[in-house]
Amino acid sequence: MKKVINVLILLMMGVGLKADLVGDYLNKKYKKICTYSNIGKYKNNEKALSIIGVACVKIDSLYLLPYIVNKLKHTTYGRKNSIYFLTILMEKKLLYSFLFDKLSLESFSFPMTDYVLSKIFEAVKYGNYIKEGDTYLIRYDEIQYKLYKQEDKMYIDEYKEGKLIKRRWYR
Repeated sequence: MKKVINVLILLMMGVGLKADLVGDYLNKKYKKICTYSNIGKYKNNEKALSIIGVACVKIDSLYLLPYIVNKLKHTTYGRKNSIYFLTILMEKKLLYSFLFDKLSLESFSFPMTDYVLSKIFEAVKYGNYIKEGDTYLIRYDEIQYKLYKQEDKMYIDEYKEGKLIKRRWYR
């Protein structure tokens, strides 16, 4: 069944795309996809740019999203993906300002995404955290997040059962 679904996805996404881009996505080779050279190579293909953008989100390489967002404007599909990427970027910038400048997030609203910054943003916005020094502890289901700053970076550490499972950092 999974092979049938993958073939259908491949056929749907493959219209106008090189098979290697779609194949790399299906094989979770996100680092290979999320490159500035791929953005330039597929600059006129909104489906390819959307795949590249999602790959960048999956590996937390958000710095490339602005190069993609500006090109996603000619199709409904592209504009929706642009909103998704912009939401993630805005949440990142606002959380950064929250940590470094004490900016209140109460007046900001964004659609909820599946990306970790949305969970953290919502928790901070509504005060659903415990503050320990300069660290914000946020529980979401069985995952605990630690939001903190170090030098000029914002960090989000993800814990499950007290064990660090992922560390993300952003500028």
